[in-house]
Amino acid sequence: MNTEIRSQIQSLADRYSNQLGKQIMHRMQEMLQDDRSHYLVYRVLGINANEGMLIDTYQNRGRFLYKYAGAFLEEACVLCIQSKYPDA
Repeated sequence: MNTEIRSQIQSLADRYSNQLGKQIMHRMQEMLQDDRSHYLVYRVLGINANEGMLIDTYQNRGRFLYKYAGAFLEEACVLCIQSKYPDA
């Protein structure tokens, strides 16, 4: 891989990483204000409040991670293909 495309992909990764971090931080702040009435269902099913909070936290983080990972890979692939085939 040539250094130009490597640099472009690194820049793209940095941008997506920053956006992901901001989105996760924003959602974690929002979660502090969320209604937690669903924790009652968790408790009925044997999940305590701490476990429920961890489950919700990781579910939200995972949702954003997969969204940003997919978008990053798509854009990185386009960069690579266009690098190899400029008319693509």
